[in-house]
Amino acid sequence: MNLEIYHIWWVDAETFGDSGWIDLTEAMESAKVAPPIMQTVGFVLVDDEDYIALTDSMGDDECGHITKIPRAMIKHKKRLSSGNFKEEAMGDMG
Repeated sequence: MNLEIYHIWWVDAETFGDSGWIDLTEAMESAKVAPPIMQTVGFVLVDDEDYIALTDSMGDDECGHITKIPRAMIKHKKRLSSGNFKEEAMGDMG
């Protein structure tokens, strides 16, 4: 399977507070802080007009967790490599 590996910078949605009421002053201070910029590196499984789906680990017939990032949240992406990542394509790794 030919897959690309990308490094993606994206804005994470954030929730502030626990169950119960929040002090308004504390809430306003939290609201003023911009959402965090996250980074994800992985094998691209789906690259669609609405989102990109990546996994961090690949086997011959299985993969690790899948992260789906909506396009509207992506700030920047950089292709790191592409190709056939099956074991025989990587050669003898020891």
